[in-house]
Amino acid sequence: MNEWQPIYTAPKDGTWVLLCGGEIDHAWHGSDKPICVVAQYESESVDEGWQFAWYDGGCLGKYVNPKHWMPLPETPVGLTVT
Repeated sequence: MNEWQPIYTAPKDGTWVLLCGGEIDHAWHGSDKPICVVAQYESESVDEGWQFAWYDGGCLGKYVNPKHWMPLPETPVGLTVT
C-alpha cells in the first residue's frame, strides 16, 4: 500500500504512520507548520489521540483531525539503526 488512505482505516495499535490534513494542537516553534507528520495513535492515556514526533525528537505533540494516512516507507537496504 503506497497510496494515501482515509483516516478511518488507520491502525490504532501504536504503529508509526504518515498523517496529513490535520492540525498541530500545541504551539509550534517556527513559521511553517508541517504538511505531514510521522505519528502513532496513543490510546493508553487520558489524552488519547494522534501523537507526532517533533522535529527535535525530544517531545511528542498532538496532531488533530488528520484526513489521510499511509504506512512509513521501507528502510533502505543495508541501513541499520543503532
